[in-house]
Amino acid sequence: MRNRAAFMAIDRFKSSIGIVVAISLVGSMVASCSKKIEDTPAYQAACQGPPLRTIQMVNQAMEDGYVINRQYRCIDKASFFEVAKQKAEWEAANTPAAIEKRKAEFAEQRARAAEYREQQAASEAITENSPNIVLHEVDVNTATESDIASVISVGSDVAAQIIEERNKRNFSDWVDLVNRVVGLSAAQTAFYASVCGLTVNGKSLDGAPPNATMAASIYKKYQKY
Repeated sequence: MRNRAAFMAIDRFKSSIGIVVAISLVGSMVASCSKKIEDTPAYQAACQGPPLRTIQMVNQAMEDGYVINRQYRCIDKASFFEVAKQKAEWEAANTPAAIEKRKAEFAEQRARAAEYREQQAASEAITENSPNIVLHEVDVNTATESDIASVISVGSDVAAQIIEERNKRNFSDWVDLVNRVVGLSAAQTAFYASVCGLTVNGKSLDGAPPNATMAASIYKKYQKY
């Protein structure tokens, strides 16, 4: 009898252990199934932020410049930091202090351009072989691409750049023009174009009208290339 009771006790103990193990396994499976994908190491290594659960969220992320990780449907982590870097650089370049610095630099360029104009006017004259230059003002905000390209020193490539930028929005002044059009970003290039008739809202670079004498000299320089 004692042996039988002992065996029964052992069986009950084994059953209890089995139940505990089973409960533990079920608990682990439930916990595993309920774990969010964004909590996994793989997701955290590839993504920034939660999954983009709607098409609207995906479209907005793409409009903001992010790359979408197709596996997890999230913002790619590398693109997130790249966009953040670009935003920081843009903000740094467009602080009030940075804008004022650019304006001061351009004012200095204009002053040098005016000085150069005076020197050129005093030292250069049209020779008998110089072309007969007839100038007229061509405004970057209203002229056709062909008219802009016809301005001495401007040409078709720069004219195309001007039209491309103008289609986004008109140019407010010469500072805006040279900042947005690469072909006119150099002070001398902008000065040449202004001397030959290019204007922004009816204004030349230094406020002076086109100069046929200097335009003829500039024309000869460009004819050499």
